[in-house]
Amino acid sequence: MKRTTFVLALVLLAASLAGAQTAALSPLSAKDPRSMALGGAFTALSSGYSALSGNPAGFAAAKAELTVADFSSWLYVKPTQANLEKAARLASGGADDAEILSSMNDLITENGFGGGLSFGAGYVGKGLGVGMFLVGDSSVKGETAMGAVMTSSASLNAVLGLGAPIRIGGLTVSLGGDVRPFFRAESADGGWAFGEIMSGLMSGGDVGAVFMGESVESGFGLAMDFGASVELGSLSVGLSIRDVAPSFIVSEMTVEELLAELGAGSFPRASCSSQSVLVLPSVTAGLAWKPRLVPGLVEPALYFEVQDPVSVIRDRESFWNLLHVGAEVELLSFFSLRAGLNKGWPSAGFGLDLAFLSLDAAVFTEELGRRPGDLPRSGATISAAIRF
Repeated sequence: MKRTTFVLALVLLAASLAGAQTAALSPLSAKDPRSMALGGAFTALSSGYSALSGNPAGFAAAKAELTVADFSSWLYVKPTQANLEKAARLASGGADDAEILSSMNDLITENGFGGGLSFGAGYVGKGLGVGMFLVGDSSVKGETAMGAVMTSSASLNAVLGLGAPIRIGGLTVSLGGDVRPFFRAESADGGWAFGEIMSGLMSGGDVGAVFMGESVESGFGLAMDFGASVELGSLSVGLSIRDVAPSFIVSEMTVEELLAELGAGSFPRASCSSQSVLVLPSVTAGLAWKPRLVPGLVEPALYFEVQDPVSVIRDRESFWNLLHVGAEVELLSFFSLRAGLNKGWPSAGFGLDLAFLSLDAAVFTEELGRRPGDLPRSGATISAAIRF
């Protein structure tokens, strides 16, 4: 208990000093459909492939899981028929200038607009966690489309970790940790002027050329993640501490210059525009109850998590921004229904587990402001994975 308190104190101290010493970056994570359907409550007790980006204690699982490929994609848009039709029309390229501007204005001012994707693979279980995952996310916010700002982030991570179970009477304590080298890239100068991208889109110009000229800050870092979980019958508790890492150097250059350097196999070079940045550590604690009512037929689960108390304390956010609650019912061992509350906002989804193929989908709303109702953003996410 004393060791846990000491580690938490170090994390809180590092986060409080980050703003004074270096620029601070928020953690970047995928909008995994299972987690988002459960109100975001699947970090402290994550298992299988999810443990690579969640709780390393999952590496101690007695059963190993090989994920050949896991792909997720999400869209920030209120999932109404009208909005989805607008998004599809824009993606098809068949809209004229007036329709493009009107649709983008509606989507951006109503909810914010954007999306992202993640891709990865890994082996988790029997004391080992090894894999890689890529996450990319972009969003556009503003009072009008032409005056909006676009922010983009991407992170490529490699994970190598170990886990071990310890059995004490009827308790099973799982401990895990990993080392995670990563490459992180962010839109520079607080974001890109979306009006320039809109102008290129409406004039029929080369939008890709506009992106190539935008500035990004990028660099390589090294992080460590730690986790623990305790199981007693149908009850489980978990603790995850992620992004325990020193600051790292990022350099500013255009997207075109960055791609050229990476394509040549070289690292972004430090320059007069380089600066030190830090990914803020995050702490998550969770509780799960999984009574096996009718094994193989009906298996419910309840999840409750408190996420990132450091940011709530640092940024003086509402207590409700800590809370994530989810419920899941697995039927016939292959179909799952899910629902949750993400900082007070509802979410829902489903999953299919068909032999080696898993399919999941969810709709969600997340709170980006300090209090529920300040800055909600809705979206939808889907994923497909091949696992053995």
